[in-house]
Amino acid sequence: MTRLHTHAALAAGGLLIASALSSCTLLPSSSHGGPETPRTLGARMEKHANVLQKDIGVRNARKPKSMEAAAKYIAGTFSDMGYAVTLQPVAGGDAKKGTAIYNVLVYKPGLYSNNQSIVVGANYDSGEQLNNGSGTALLLETARDLKDIPTNHNIYFVAYANGAGPAGRSSSSGAYVHAKALSGSIGAANILGMINLEPQELAAGGKKQQEPPTPQEAVLFMTTPRGKEFAGQCAAPFTKSWEQAPPTFHREPSAIAGNDRHYAALNIPTVSCLCKYPVTDSHTEDYVRALTDMIHQVADNDTPQPEKTAAPEPKKS
Repeated sequence: MTRLHTHAALAAGGLLIASALSSCTLLPSSSHGGPETPRTLGARMEKHANVLQKDIGVRNARKPKSMEAAAKYIAGTFSDMGYAVTLQPVAGGDAKKGTAIYNVLVYKPGLYSNNQSIVVGANYDSGEQLNNGSGTALLLETARDLKDIPTNHNIYFVAYANGAGPAGRSSSSGAYVHAKALSGSIGAANILGMINLEPQELAAGGKKQQEPPTPQEAVLFMTTPRGKEFAGQCAAPFTKSWEQAPPTFHREPSAIAGNDRHYAALNIPTVSCLCKYPVTDSHTEDYVRALTDMIHQVADNDTPQPEKTAAPEPKKS
């Protein structure tokens, strides 16, 4: 990988996040898109999934070179969108041997100079059963759609390392590293919610995957009881693209197995989004648009009230 240099501070919108990312490094810009980036959303989604699933293949701590290639591709794609990219070290690699493992993240500042933030994440690695990379594709394309759309609150887009088992069940999980660092910096109460983008299903054996019986069964949300209100806020925008809001299933924090569990453990509202359509299905474009609307609206919720100007004192007669 291109030589990295220490990232001291990322300043944007008046907010310094050096304390949250003090161990991160800034990845120099590299070209992984530009003129070669497909023009249509569906083609871009398919490209991301093909690069991660087919070109790079199995990605985990036992294959650090594959993790490096995946991180470089994701970082380059973010960079081509105009984002400043940071790499957050995660356990499992060996920096001395040039095989360090990283979370790949970008920060979109909100309009207000406070710490209130939304986290949107997906893991880019794979366990024994290959992750097709569609969760990362969703992350990249929602970040692209929101790049130049103002939001009241900050958004962190994070591609997690070590999210798949067995590493994902330990403190070496990239989501654990990010949740701990960010909450320690801005305070868990300032993380308004975490949105976990689950991979879409693979079409088995090249055969056309059977579609869900109804659109209502195509998208599902899973959340903790603490995240019930947050999940409701997330579900509302889906009524524009789907016949009704996705059904929401509540789980106890101890039953959560995804990236969101590390945020839920800090009492942060979370929701995991699952789509039953494969990445190449035409419905996927509607799904990405709905996700974009969802993230936009959630990042605009709870707008801080402007400070009231004190009424002038009455003149003395």
